[in-house]
Amino acid sequence: MDFLNNPVLEFYDHWRSLANIGFALFGALIVTLFIHLMLRKRSGRSHKSEHAWRDAILSALNAPLQCAVWIIGLSIAAAVLTTGDRMPLLAELFAPTRDVVVIGVAAWFLIRLARQVSENLHSRARAEGSDFDETAADAIGKSITAAIIVVAALVTMQTLGFSIASLLAFGGVAGIALGFAAQGLVANLLGGATIYASRPFKVGDHIIFPGIPSTGGYIGWQAGEVEHIGWRATRILDWNGKPFYVPNAKFNTETIVNHSRMSFRQVSEYVYVRLEDIGKVSAIVADTNHMLENHPDMGDYLVFRFDSYGDYALKLYLYAYTSSTITAYTEYMRVKEDLLLKIAAIIAQNGARLAVPVSTVYLPEGSTLQRQGKVGMKDAGKR
Repeated sequence: MDFLNNPVLEFYDHWRSLANIGFALFGALIVTLFIHLMLRKRSGRSHKSEHAWRDAILSALNAPLQCAVWIIGLSIAAAVLTTGDRMPLLAELFAPTRDVVVIGVAAWFLIRLARQVSENLHSRARAEGSDFDETAADAIGKSITAAIIVVAALVTMQTLGFSIASLLAFGGVAGIALGFAAQGLVANLLGGATIYASRPFKVGDHIIFPGIPSTGGYIGWQAGEVEHIGWRATRILDWNGKPFYVPNAKFNTETIVNHSRMSFRQVSEYVYVRLEDIGKVSAIVADTNHMLENHPDMGDYLVFRFDSYGDYALKLYLYAYTSSTITAYTEYMRVKEDLLLKIAAIIAQNGARLAVPVSTVYLPEGSTLQRQGKVGMKDAGKR
């Protein structure tokens, strides 16, 4: 009877193993679907602006937790397949592979969590109308991501049996050699770290710095709006809509003018009045200063005075600062236009006129002027 029992037992063990593997994988599938639906439902119930951290955890946990369930299911299946010293190669390779995958899934979850927290905090700040420093958030997010990747790599090496001390010693020597070979890259990386630490500008700021003039910038300067701050270079959109990329090391050695952080705007303009209106200058200056003092968009420093005699006009000089609310260029031009029109109206109210360039021609005594048209007609009549 043994020759009958052995095949039956082998057949039973074979199908029992297949059934166990099928139940393990099917159970993993059901659990992953349940996790996906539950986490998605819980995440959809709350508003992101109210529960930034909880929503970030639920959103970041969804996919990694499903991967963890599949790892458990595959572990059960591998245990069934390797029972009784079967498939020794699978038994040898599966355990370290599983450990590496678990470390990767954990690192994936932490990276997703950091990114999701930043996005949710940004959404809450936008909903509440408060400021959100995107540059600082980006720097913190990149630093956390880099730290997670480094720690995960070290733990993976330790899991696979590599000596961490030897790796660190080799990394130190290799880092010195790499630093000499890639000084420019290292300088740019340090420059990016300096920007994140000192924050001379942030995303959205308008900056000016020395360099080859780009279209729309100043002569000898580059200018534009900061779009993205990377570890190696910063992307800037010039005032004609063309992006250019500046190595971060440049910002450690050059002077940077941040237009977006100015406290006020300066209005500097000459106003020309006719020479024969010299007797009306005092009244014009007094009325203009009174207008400046009562203007709602002007600051505390206001100067409007008779400056000098010009070749054809009296030069009145306007030098004033706007209020702290007038920093945008469009608002500055609106205020400047309003000031110039009001000064012109004050000049007209005082019986004076704006001067225009004139030329004086001296003729000898006794000479007369004739119009060219009359002379031509007279000559034609004589003919």
